[in-house]
Amino acid sequence: MEKWYVIQTKPKKEEEATNYLSNKGVEIFSPLIESFVYRNGKVSKELRPLFPGYIFGRFDLEVNYPLVRWGRGVKCVLGFGGYPVPLADEVIVIIKNRTDERNIVRIRRDFKPNDLVRITSGPLKDLIGIFDRWVSDRERVRILLNLIGYQPEVELHYSMLEKVA
Repeated sequence: MEKWYVIQTKPKKEEEATNYLSNKGVEIFSPLIESFVYRNGKVSKELRPLFPGYIFGRFDLEVNYPLVRWGRGVKCVLGFGGYPVPLADEVIVIIKNRTDERNIVRIRRDFKPNDLVRITSGPLKDLIGIFDRWVSDRERVRILLNLIGYQPEVELHYSMLEKVA
């Protein structure tokens, strides 16, 4: 009977293990997360594993365990007492409901006008401002910085902000 298991991969080998096991007929679920990195004055988008070093596989333990355990890029199948323990199907369903058709989880930030925000990266890091509005199809935002007697408008990528409690 096929059940879901957590497969630990070798460091940075999630994609290799996913491709190998998928080609061997094992159903694999490897969710990714969309993240933004600020480098050299530019914001770039990256797709990284949601759970670095782990993927989910659905297989029959009695039939496919050696194939999975000794698969390319696989370190082990997580378990207890040396025996792999299956995952509840509900766990996979919950994670799949938060992903799109390409298994990508996108972090949604709901900024509203007049929210107090902090800049988390870039040359203006740690400055506090007031959220003004979304600009250009919800990728960039405009904030008003709190400076001495002056509130300049600054446009940033939304991933560079966090709400201040």
